[in-house]
Amino acid sequence: MRRLKSWTGAVFAAVHALAFIALYVDYVRRAGTWFADLPLTLFALPFTLLMRALNGGSYAFGGDMTGRVIAAGLFGSALAYLAGLIVETIVRLVVRLALRTRA
Repeated sequence: MRRLKSWTGAVFAAVHALAFIALYVDYVRRAGTWFADLPLTLFALPFTLLMRALNGGSYAFGGDMTGRVIAAGLFGSALAYLAGLIVETIVRLVVRLALRTRA
């Protein structure tokens, strides 16, 4: 826990947030049509699955639920940040080990 700053994580989180915003804008543009929020719902699937597990199996998510959409975007960005942090940590470790064995 000594190092939680990660440029890779920040980039992953920013890309996720931009993609989520783009999907929400697409939903707003197509609101009222058949399956308008399907891409947004699929992109928010990790959040939806976690909330279903925490609520005992029942949780609704849709593009018109603003609070849940914001929560899903933040949750997904946090997951993306953690994924970037893990990738960066592993790469740093491998590079450090490779440089040690070389010297």
